[in-house]
Amino acid sequence: MVSAALKSKGSRRVDAQERAELARLRAENERLRKKVEQAEAIQEIMGKAIELMDGVTASSTDEEESIPPALMSAEQYQQWLQRKGLS
Repeated sequence: MVSAALKSKGSRRVDAQERAELARLRAENERLRKKVEQAEAIQEIMGKAIELMDGVTASSTDEEESIPPALMSAEQYQQWLQRKGLS
């Protein structure tokens, strides 16, 4: 009776080679899972870095802030005053 149950499809014994392959596949699965988690974390960090760089780029291209009023030529200073509504 036991030998009949062992020969059925559902209760087939796993040999050493299949156990080794199963262990290898489980280890590979875990390694790949960690790699995906790491890639997702990197993607999140890169997204935040891009947002930060966009903010830095936007603020650094502001023409008014590029030259302090004390260092402007007379023409630049006059234009600056007009933009600020001070002249």
